[in-house]
Order: sequence, then C-alpha cells, then structure tokens
Amino acid sequence: PAGWRPRDMERRLFIARRRIEKRLEADKDFYVCSLSNLVNIYKGLCMPADLPRFYLDLADLRLESAICLFHQRFSTNTVPRWPLAQPFRYLAHNGEINTITGNRQWARARTYKFQTPLIPDLHDAAPFVNETGSDSSSMDNMLELLLAGGMDIIRAMRLLVPPAWQNNPDMDPELRAFFDFNSMHMEPWDGPAGIVMSDGRFAACNLDRNGLRPARYVITKDKLITCASEVGIWDYQPDEVVEKGRVGPGELMVIDTRSGRILHSAETDDDLKSRHPYKEWMEKNVRRLVPFEDLPDEEVGSRELDDDTLASYQKQFNYSAEELDSVIRVLGENGQEAVGSMG
Repeated sequence: PAGWRPRDMERRLFIARRRIEKRLEADKDFYVCSLSNLVNIYKGLCMPADLPRFYLDLADLRLESAICLFHQRFSTNTVPRWPLAQPFRYLAHNGEINTITGNRQWARARTYKFQTPLIPDLHDAAPFVNETGSDSSSMDNMLELLLAGGMDIIRAMRLLVPPAWQNNPDMDPELRAFFDFNSMHMEPWDGPAGIVMSDGRFAACNLDRNGLRPARYVITKDKLITCASEVGIWDYQPDEVVEKGRVGPGELMVIDTRSGRILHSAETDDDLKSRHPYKEWMEKNVRRLVPFEDLPDEEVGSRELDDDTLASYQKQFNYSAEELDSVIRVLGENGQEAVGSMG
C-alpha cells in the first residue's frame, strides 16, 4: 500500500502468520516456513549440496543476495521436523539456551505489557514465545517481537544477550547504565551459545557472556566475510585473506550491508549508550537498597516511614502478620532464614 515502509509490511505479515498459526494450532503438520518481504527462508531434509536441486531458484544466477545465513545439522537425537529446523525467522545458533525455562516464563508473564502504536492489534499474536519448540526457536520468537515493536536488531540482541557487565570495574559508566537499564526489562538468554542472525540489512554474530562456543571470521580481498564455528568453510587462498579473527565472550559483530561497514562491539555499544540518557534516567528513577554495613552511622536505626505509611506499603505488597513475625523478624534478629514446618 502507498506510504508503507518495508518494515510496516513485515509487521502485518507477522500478525497474519500468527493468526493463521493459532487458527491451525491443532494441525501438528502445519508450519509456515517463510513469510517475509525482507528475507527468504529455505529448509530441507537433504544434504547441503542438494539444496539447489530442491529449490531451483538457488541455482538461478538471477538470484542475488549480499547475505546468506546457513545452518546444517544432522539430527541425531530428535525426529526431523519443520519447526525444529534452523534457521528460524531471524536467527540460528550453535549451543543451547540454559536459562530457557525462566526466559519463557518471564515472556508469558510480560505478555500484557507488550504494546506498540506500530501494531494496534499486537495481542492477536499472543502468546508471543512458544513453550514447546526448541530453545533457539523461543529466542527467535522474542527477537521477532522486539523487531516488530520497532527495535533494530543490534539493540534487540544487546538486550537479549548482554555481556558480563555487572562486575567489570573498567566499564564506561554510560555503557554500564545502558546494560543496567536493559536488565530491568529483560533477563539474559544465557548459553553457552553462538548466535548468527539477519534482518535483511544487518548480518551479525553474537556470543553469550560465557563464550563457550567458537565463532571465527575471515575477510578476503574481494570483501567477502565468512563467520562460522570454525575457519575453512569457504574456499579461499591464503594470499586472499585480509583479516582473521574471532568473536569473543559477550561480543557482537555486525555487518551493515547498506553502509558496507563491519561494526564490532565497541562501535555498536558506543552508539547504543548515546541514544538515550540512560545514566541520568537510572540516577533519577532508581533507588537501590544499601547494605547495612555500608550505611553511614547517622542513618543506622533511622526510619523514613511512619507506622501508617509502612502498614499501607505492607498491605500493597501482600505481607501478612504471620510472614512479618515468622519470617521477616527472624531474618532481622538472627540474620538467617526462618526454619519452620506445616502440619
């Protein structure tokens, strides 16, 4: 339609697909492999060399793309099924998401919070994250939701798969505030996992903060970059190589096909931290509990709330008289959890 941007069409296709999937949920053989105006997804139960024979357009010289995201796996412990085959809508990964149970539960709990003027009927697509597919498919669901809501893929991946920032004393305060802000809106999707992704413009590789999955890249003179779990997946001569490297723990490497640039974590993080005044927001709006031993002497034993205000807050947060006496009081007096029994 006139005035629609490519991403607008992508959002409508997202809603349409989710409505269809929910309508045909009982049909276990139904699966939408590819429905996007930005990327094409090919899947097949065949050897990689046979893909052009199965999808004839892959053998057509008129088909050109600056990006190819590829995942190959020999199914040894699961029955091959369309919903389990990678890549998904945006990503593929090597490894596993060990926090997946908590990630799925939090996604379900936050369902009512997801709103955007870009998609007035967004909740027609709920539930947003599947709880029966693979861990990587659930992560792909969340990435798809964030992109549909207006995030770019760089911002979304730094939200989902952050580096180990909490105990890094050398981290820039502005960048720390950015990751601290993120942590209040999304828990990490932790691996070990090496993740590759693309939205049609950006191609990227992200390692979780554990860094236990290899990700190595090679750049050649003809401006071809390959990134995979090992080197040597592409035929090139040693004298053609311009640069070799690896993506480290918690790092994100991005190729912007529009500008022709390769962006490493330092560049993407510098951009992300400067988009909003995160440090100012955190200092103004976040109040943190101070450990007792760190309190100044004049504040030890002081109260900021009178009895009526304290009782009101306790009711708001559903504290019972029994809990205050049997649990909270014991914690305060003895510095240890209360021990009790029922029955």
